[in-house]
Amino acid sequence: MLDPRFFEKLGPVSLQSLAEHAGARPAAGAPLSMPVDSVAPLTAPRSGALTYIERLPPGPLPPLPEGAVFVIPPEAEQAASEAGIAAIVADRPRPAFGLAARQLFRLRPITTSSQWIDPSAEIGEDCHFGPGVAIGPGVTIGAGSRIGASSVIGSGVTIGPRATIGANCTIICADIGSDLDMHSGSVIGEAGFGIAQTQGAPVEMPHFGAVRIGDGLRLGAVCGIDRGMFGLTIIGNHCKLDNLCHIAHNAVLGDGCVMAAYGAVSGSTILGNNVVFGGRVAVLDHAKIGDDAVLASGSNVLADVPAGETWGGVPAIPHREFLKQVAWLRRQSGVKRRSRRSGK
Repeated sequence: MLDPRFFEKLGPVSLQSLAEHAGARPAAGAPLSMPVDSVAPLTAPRSGALTYIERLPPGPLPPLPEGAVFVIPPEAEQAASEAGIAAIVADRPRPAFGLAARQLFRLRPITTSSQWIDPSAEIGEDCHFGPGVAIGPGVTIGAGSRIGASSVIGSGVTIGPRATIGANCTIICADIGSDLDMHSGSVIGEAGFGIAQTQGAPVEMPHFGAVRIGDGLRLGAVCGIDRGMFGLTIIGNHCKLDNLCHIAHNAVLGDGCVMAAYGAVSGSTILGNNVVFGGRVAVLDHAKIGDDAVLASGSNVLADVPAGETWGGVPAIPHREFLKQVAWLRRQSGVKRRSRRSGK
């Protein structure tokens, strides 16, 4: 269910109207006036919610909730009709869903009054704000917090005590624990980079999730943590991120993760506890990195990394194997390793 603190409901909208907005058509026999007032992922469809199916699974369709509405490809129309499923037919279901879903919800505005700090915000004792700080409705900020000039805290956000937030930061769609240390220019809770290709202009997919952050996060300057497309992006306790790092939508970081500059975690990737990134490490989407794993500087991780192992290289492999490959290449090329002392 979408969090009403962060998103404003626009529906219900009829199935026929959603199909029109999506540039699609209702499936044969679909109830055109059926009201739709929510969205849901395919893993958890429910009555009154819109979701999409890009490819028809093999075999008969599983039981689906009555009243759920699906955006489906044309080859799934007959199966949907036989199963009595309300559907919208589109050649490309994912962008069609994105266009239709915009009619159901929108992000709440940062503020709803002319005041910089909304009267409904709950501000703890001994908080200090720089000039131009904007705090939206329903925000909760814990005692002893400091917020730098021109930073923005969006509707419904909660921040625990003793937060230090630099200048020109933005936080939306987020619940954050205590002792946040957020440096200038960083952003928490904006939409991720979900792009659906079409024959025309690509469609930006709406992101209806949020961000949940534990205690003691250190977030360097000019970092981004995206909210989930559905559900949460999660950062555990006492994670430390250097400048210019990016955490994509629906990623999960366990406790105590450390990430040097230019680290990038793609969507739906899961990091265990105490994972360490060297500089300029990038991890493929949906990967799993085990507890206490170490990723060497410059690694491009395209596979799951077992707990406790050190990997490096492009694509990343166990570090000992990577060093052996580098040594072999040097021998084959005739290039000798230069001495740090002599420069030879």
